[in-house]
Amino acid sequence: MVFSLNDINWLAVIVAGVLYFLIGALWYSVLFTKPFIRYRGEIKPEDQGKPLDYALTFAADLLAAFVLALILDGVGAGTLTDAIVVGLAVAVGFAAASSFVYTIYSGPHKMLWVIYSGYLLVSYLVMSVLLTLWV
Repeated sequence: MVFSLNDINWLAVIVAGVLYFLIGALWYSVLFTKPFIRYRGEIKPEDQGKPLDYALTFAADLLAAFVLALILDGVGAGTLTDAIVVGLAVAVGFAAASSFVYTIYSGPHKMLWVIYSGYLLVSYLVMSVLLTLWV
């Protein structure tokens, strides 16, 4: 397995990062607002996202898209099936598993983990498909 930055489709990485960010915006502001607030609690105005928070989130989303592109390239993913398998493996094996451990020890309601993990699963599947099939 050889990783090469020359094989990375940088435009696809940027678009994948943007999609990750937009999925998060939809997930937490439109699709799951009520259950998120029910299990997390009301967010005070002073605790709501500030421009720097959004910029850092977007930077993290770009980093995740880049690393996913490296993984996809490294395993030689080239089909929709490859994309789905890798996307599921990364989402469940790394992202959801890590957030589950956080949930166990930090005390938020376990339904928050379901909301977070659903977001991660959808996001990583979308990014994986885009990064694999955009040639």
